[in-house]
Formats: sequence, structure tokens, C-alpha cells
Amino acid sequence: MGFELFPPRSERRHAQFRETVERLAPAASEGFSVTMGAGGTTRAGTHDSAVEVARLTGRPVMAHLTALGLSRRAALETAEGLWQAGIRDILALRGDQPHAMEGPLPPGFAHASDLVAALAERHPFRIAVAAYPEKHPEAGTLDQDIDHLKLKLDAGAHMAYCQFVLDPAAYGRFLEACARHGIDAPIVPGLMPLEGWARVRSFARANGTTVPDWLERLFRESEDKPEMQPYLAAAATVEQARRLIAYGAPSIHVYTMNRWPLPLALSRLLGRC
Repeated sequence: MGFELFPPRSERRHAQFRETVERLAPAASEGFSVTMGAGGTTRAGTHDSAVEVARLTGRPVMAHLTALGLSRRAALETAEGLWQAGIRDILALRGDQPHAMEGPLPPGFAHASDLVAALAERHPFRIAVAAYPEKHPEAGTLDQDIDHLKLKLDAGAHMAYCQFVLDPAAYGRFLEACARHGIDAPIVPGLMPLEGWARVRSFARANGTTVPDWLERLFRESEDKPEMQPYLAAAATVEQARRLIAYGAPSIHVYTMNRWPLPLALSRLLGRC
């Protein structure tokens, strides 16, 4: 099991970040990942946080590297800084243009596959890429999106991490579709803990992720009983994880939102720590 974190932006949030890391370290058999903001907006924070997590835990740490909005030189300098700091794992992403950026983007890597190839030439990084079980919002069809995933893997990536799903069957269908395209690299599903359902549903809709009727109904029918919702969230999250494992997940990558209680409870209920 691995856990995704984001760089903290204040002292108070840094204390929460550090506690989350220390609490989850025993369960992080697959280590941690640290996100990077659109257009590289948290480059320094991503570097510093990744190094801190590695130092605190001794676990593998995968730093996200988003290319869009960065020049080729800036992207490769960022990767070099990670390598020199001892970070060997990178999640290579095209990323999104930050909303605050105006005017033309700096000339850089137009596609994640180009970034993967450049990283593979520079150092023997362990490179992961993103996958989208219900297709990327910009892709025409799922098959076209899987063809793009294969390009990234053929360029030198070793594995893929999925955008979270709320219907685990979508992940199962995605694995079958990838196999038909000749993809045999590990494909790890993302799991979003279901606490704060309104926020999770908003994320899902923004990403084109299907919201199953049973989940919508589960949380809607308990709106007048807020004391029940943490228990429902925990039970539903465990059910999601068990179903992903049943569909063949080699591991599970948990989006922690820098919170540890439910991710740690999940790992213990699954017998992972």
C-alpha cells in the first residue's frame, strides 16, 4: 500500500503533514508519493517534502513532476535536483496549465511520453505515469487513451498509477482493456477515502469519474445524521479497497489529503500493517 501526500503550505499544515507521514510509515509498504501543483507551482515544496519523507521513514518516495508550464530545462533541472537528493522514483505527468498563468506556455514537453523519454535518458529513474480507467477527459475514446498510455510505457515508464475510481468494476474493465492492447506493466489503482463525501463527489465530477448510485444514496440518506457519516465513509472505503484487490490490483495508492486516521484504519483492516 502506498500513500499520496501534497506539500504543506504553512507551519500548522506542516505539523499535520509530518504527523501523517509518521503515522502511516509502518503501513507504507509501497512508500509515499508527493504531488506537484499545476505548472510546477510547488516544485520547491515537492522536492523538500519528498526529501523529508524519505529521511523520516526510509521508505521509497515518488515525486510528481508535471511538465506543462515548465520549460524543458526547468523540468530536467527539477529531475536532476531530485536525483541528487536521493529520490529515485518519479511520476511523470503532462499536468494542467495553472489558472493563474497568462499568455503562451514556455516551450517544454508537450506530452508525458516526451518527458518519460528524457528522464529515462538522464538517469535510471523508476518512472511511473498516470492512467485513467474511465479515460482522460480530453481523450476521444478509452481505446485512444490506452494507446497513449502504451506510448508512455514504451518510452521508458515502468508502471502506471490510476486516477481514483468510485466504481471498482471500472478498474477491472480497464485492466482487461489494457491487456488487449498488449500492456503488461503493473497498473495500481488510486483510492480516495470517502470521508467528506461532498468534496469527493465534486472531485469525481470534475475528473469525469462515475459516481455510483449506491454511494450517492448511502450518503444522501444520512445527511440528517452527520454522526453516522464517518462510519459509513470507513465501511465504504474498505469495501472499495477489497473490490479493487479482487479485480487484481497489485497494490493500492491511497489519496490521503494529508490525513492519516482513515488511511491507517484501512491498512489495518486489510492486514497491511
